[in-house]
Amino acid sequence: MAGKGTRLMPVTAAIPKALFPLADGAGRIKCVLHVILEHVLDAGIDQVALVVSPGQAEMLERYLDAARRMEGCSIPDRVTFIEQTHPRGFGDAVLCCSGFVGGESFVVLLGDHVQVPVKGAKPGVTQVTEAFDLRGGAAMIGMHEIPVSELSKVGVAKGEPLGGCVYRCVDFVEKPDLETATSRLETPGLGEGVFLGHCGVYAFTPEIFDCLEEETRHKSRVQGEVEMAAAQHRLLQRHPRDYYLLQIAGRACDMGTPEGYYRTVEAWRSVEW
Repeated sequence: MAGKGTRLMPVTAAIPKALFPLADGAGRIKCVLHVILEHVLDAGIDQVALVVSPGQAEMLERYLDAARRMEGCSIPDRVTFIEQTHPRGFGDAVLCCSGFVGGESFVVLLGDHVQVPVKGAKPGVTQVTEAFDLRGGAAMIGMHEIPVSELSKVGVAKGEPLGGCVYRCVDFVEKPDLETATSRLETPGLGEGVFLGHCGVYAFTPEIFDCLEEETRHKSRVQGEVEMAAAQHRLLQRHPRDYYLLQIAGRACDMGTPEGYYRTVEAWRSVEW
């Protein structure tokens, strides 16, 4: 979740994206982080690390303390704050958590993506973790259907159908153009002009940290951010047969832009639990 939030300035100069409010169909108001943590607990995960920018931890902790005092609150009790001192990219934020994770498999969630499941379905993180537990492998990446208009915004993968909405990842390109997508990334069984895009939920074995370390060493020579996508490519090359994708029942809303936040607010208003 660490980052400058430049696309939502000047609001993010005072309030982290994670604290932007959402109201559901029952009129309950919670912030984005609260919603994400509820989904995490629903998946049976009770230990969480939040990667934050300098100065954010105290504000987030105040919110969590207040939330836990509310009747019916269902968020993990054990939340650790890990400060990313400089915004060196998504991959660096994940690598900051290697000591917290240790030798366990783990889940990565984006702090500006809200999972909106279809009615009657479990939250996206639960869908992904259950598929990962059942299938095993090096990774299980949550995906949702995206149109051509969203190709330039997310990582897009081609999947080989294995049944039960699970695919073996065949190819993956971060924010592809239309020509690349149509020539390399069309997944069998999806409609014309429909692709599988990342939805902000990733389940990995600790081997992803080795890939991130390799990418960090490479970046130390050429400079620049540590890209999670590049580390994922390394992991896919190591495990071409057991790097999996799951098409979730639902979709993710990226609230990291003004338009995206508006769409997220509208989508969340339809949710009733």
